[in-house]
Formats: sequence, structure tokens, C-alpha cells
Amino acid sequence: MTNSTQRRSAVITSLAAAVLVTALPLAAHAQRKSPLEDAPAIRKRLELRETRFEVGAGFGSTVNQDFYHTMMVDLKLGFHLNDWLSLSVMGGFAVANLQTGFTDRLQETLPADPNPGVPREPTKDGAKASMSQIKEVVAAQLEFTPFTGKYSLFGKIFAHYDFYIFAGVGGLNIEPKTPAGLTPCASSTGSSCAVSGFKPGGNAGVGLHTFFNQWLALGVELRDIVARINPSGRDITGDNIANNSDLSWGSTFVVTGNLTFYFPTVAAISQ
Repeated sequence: MTNSTQRRSAVITSLAAAVLVTALPLAAHAQRKSPLEDAPAIRKRLELRETRFEVGAGFGSTVNQDFYHTMMVDLKLGFHLNDWLSLSVMGGFAVANLQTGFTDRLQETLPADPNPGVPREPTKDGAKASMSQIKEVVAAQLEFTPFTGKYSLFGKIFAHYDFYIFAGVGGLNIEPKTPAGLTPCASSTGSSCAVSGFKPGGNAGVGLHTFFNQWLALGVELRDIVARINPSGRDITGDNIANNSDLSWGSTFVVTGNLTFYFPTVAAISQ
């Protein structure tokens, strides 16, 4: 065997030995099971939502009404199926309807008595009589909570929070400002009608909780109730008759703030 052949064999033997020395420990390490395998991302986590009931009460208001802002008390009841999915229902009940600035300006432009030259123009009292006011808001929704965490204020006050989105069904119970003298829209032949009763539709929005402790939180929600309404109660289509054909799908935004109680009052702690 020549010297070059011997040197080549020695190099190959050395490389093979190096590969074995490196590969065997790696293979052994790969076969070992990590102590963190299948472990949760966060241990000893406070389960503030999972399989707990939620009961809330507070106040709310509409925020985009044309003629009257509705102030209401509201109640909410929910059950969290797990830490990120829950079912809930809510109801808001009007305690006051406040005339908007738009209504004030509109009233300034309308005559006190009928104007023969403009037959479709309502009087001040006639326009106000048919304007809708909300009496109740109801909704049922499925809630999805993608974000949870903990925050601090000034490095001294710490609190848990969650942010959620929801969608479901909803509706409004409405009636005119002055229903006396107005004909129901179903049988109206005049220029105004009584838009009243329950108007079903959809419901969607966003919300958040900030927790004071394991069983008490502040809950804030912004929801959009979409239903077929006619806030003015007057002819919209231009056929000189106000009736059900003048109803159209519209959004009513409602913001609420509740004190929310959780049961059981002690939250579970994850492994």
C-alpha cells in the first residue's frame, strides 16, 4: 500500500470517528423527553373565567341617536364555558330620553302652524310627536375572548384584564314621543305614523373587563343593535304616506358600564 493510500485511509478513519463521537450524544439527547413537554405555557395561572357565572348591573346610553339619547339601567347574565368562550344575555331599560342638539336645531326651523305652501313640512309639535324613543334594549350573544393579561398602574396597582368580541341576536322596544293621535304604521295613510313595538335584529360589539379581585370586575361594552326602524316616524320614501315601507335597517350604538360579579367567588388555579 502506498503512502498516499495510507494517508487517505487515515483521514477517512478520523472523519468517521469524529462523526460517531458527535452523532451518538445528539441521538441520545433527542431520545430523552423534555420535562417541559406537554406542559402549559403558564403554570399556576388564575382562571378568572373558566366555568364561572357572570352577573353584571350598571348604566348605559345610546351614542348615535338622531332625536333622543336613551339613558338606561342594564343587567347582564352570562356563563363562561371555558377561559375564552361564553354565552350571555343582557337587557337595558330606559330611565330617561334626552333631546339631542340636532332636535333642538330642527325645532327652531319648523313652523308652529301648518304651512299650506309646503304640505309635507311638519309643525314643531307634529314632528316631535312621531319621533321614536327607545324603551328597552335586549340582546343574546356568543363571546370570544382572544386577549387576557395583567397590567400595572405606576408600578404599584396591578390588575387582570380581558378583551372580547361578541355577536348574536338583539332588538329594540320603541314608541313615539307622543303616541296619542298617531296611527300605527301598519295601517297608516298619513304623513306620519306610530313606529312602536319590538324590532328584532342583530347584535355585535366589543367589551373588556378589568378585575378588582377574583370575584369583582368593571365591565364595559360597546354594541351595535341593527334593526328595521324609522326614528322620525315620517314619510321617507316620498310617496306622501308614512307606513311600514318607510322602515329601514339602521344601527343603534349602545355603551354600557357594569359592576360584574363572578360565581363561584374563588377562581381556580391552573396546574
